[in-house]
Amino acid sequence: MAEKTFQKEISIVIPVYNSKDCIAELTSQIADALKGIDYEQIMVNDCSRDSSWDEIKKIIKTNPRMIGINLRKNAGQDSAILAGLNYASGKWIIVMDDDLQHSPYDILKLYNEAKKGYDVCYANFSVKEQKLWKNIGSWLNGKISEITIQKPKDIYLSPFKIIHSSVVKEIIKFNNLFPYIDGLIFQITRNITQISVKHHKRT
Repeated sequence: MAEKTFQKEISIVIPVYNSKDCIAELTSQIADALKGIDYEQIMVNDCSRDSSWDEIKKIIKTNPRMIGINLRKNAGQDSAILAGLNYASGKWIIVMDDDLQHSPYDILKLYNEAKKGYDVCYANFSVKEQKLWKNIGSWLNGKISEITIQKPKDIYLSPFKIIHSSVVKEIIKFNNLFPYIDGLIFQITRNITQISVKHHKRT
């Protein structure tokens, strides 16, 4: 069987929900951060209640790197990510949030670390710019993951991560209404690392 030919070096999959005010700035920062890199930006609109999809369509008209996916109903973050992964043609796939708490300028840090021989590299945030209840939820999710998917205690399951296409190829075989992307990652590989990056305030 012939080896897959990658159309891009990096695909960036971003689930979008009610983020019309972030999309243009996020896209601009990605373009600035990835100068010289062949990439694509896949925005998955998870049935936003605002005009996020109109913003995505507007950028598509002038930005050939942008791919827009508009879900018919709100499916949740992991389902939106899975939809984007199915369209990704990059050798490496970045998953990040839409609100600029994950800086596009850290993408290359994840990329360069993963290229040292890892399948997945997570972003680790020593300080999180979010509300206390979210920090508690993240902590609880981590503890549950240590039991259910045998996540190492020192790995933080960040929504900001880079995944090699060989792992994504296995992830998209999952056929269920309720995917759990991090759980699927740990089913497929243990060749995982993380690096520390700054967590920014939500735009």
